[in-house]
Amino acid sequence: MDSTTQVITVLILLLALVISLIATQFIRRRRDLVALRSIPAYQSLPLLVGEAIEANRPVHLSFGSATLGGSSTLLALASAELFYQTAQRAAIGAVPPIVTVSDTTAIPLGQDTLRRAYRSRDLLERYPRGSVRWYPAGPRSLAFAAALTATLGDDRVANNVLVGSFGPELALVTEAAARRNQGVIAASDQLEGQAVAYAMSDQPLIGEEIFTAGAYLGESAAQTASVVTLDVLRWLLILAITVPTAIEVVNAITDGRLWQNIGNLARALGGQ
Repeated sequence: MDSTTQVITVLILLLALVISLIATQFIRRRRDLVALRSIPAYQSLPLLVGEAIEANRPVHLSFGSATLGGSSTLLALASAELFYQTAQRAAIGAVPPIVTVSDTTAIPLGQDTLRRAYRSRDLLERYPRGSVRWYPAGPRSLAFAAALTATLGDDRVANNVLVGSFGPELALVTEAAARRNQGVIAASDQLEGQAVAYAMSDQPLIGEEIFTAGAYLGESAAQTASVVTLDVLRWLLILAITVPTAIEVVNAITDGRLWQNIGNLARALGGQ
């Protein structure tokens, strides 16, 4: 990494930190003035949980093959935050949520997610220790997809939140859910799985939307500020790309006279 890249990286990190700190303090004082951009999946999730509670049926949450200690660690933690927010809402129902994983390292993560959700409702005595299920075996596993398909029917699942690491086998699960009129919110870090999620789920999550569950479904000012920071940096990046490009295009059309005119204007203003 050359010195210019290092300087730019440090400036971006400092800018992100400053925006995040300012936004956090502002949101803590006037949260009602911050309007996050709409994400349909997060808007519909409380309704899906409510339908499951009214039908006395479980909500199915799946990490797929997301794992701790590997390349999908951040994805697993982001999925756990989304599942915590979902399980917290479902905890007041009579039937606990079902969490499925394909990697053994995700088992304690799933158990802790459910435990925290029930503890936040002061219902720790009802914590369902057997609701986290491991099915074999690894990424793009047809055996795992078949097990999930059987779970949808055997446990009379109401709705599904499939956010983690899935490949094209996700199509088998979403198709089985569609046949049973079950709602699906899906996302994957794999290109094939994300394509299936976009085409077959009711409300897909795309890109960094997976990492914003706490801001949209929780009450944390810091998490909301992180989303605001991401949006601000996104617009700054767009401006940093489009403005120089537009200037160069105009300069090419005017045969280089644009910079000359700008220089003449600057000298004229300086002379005044």
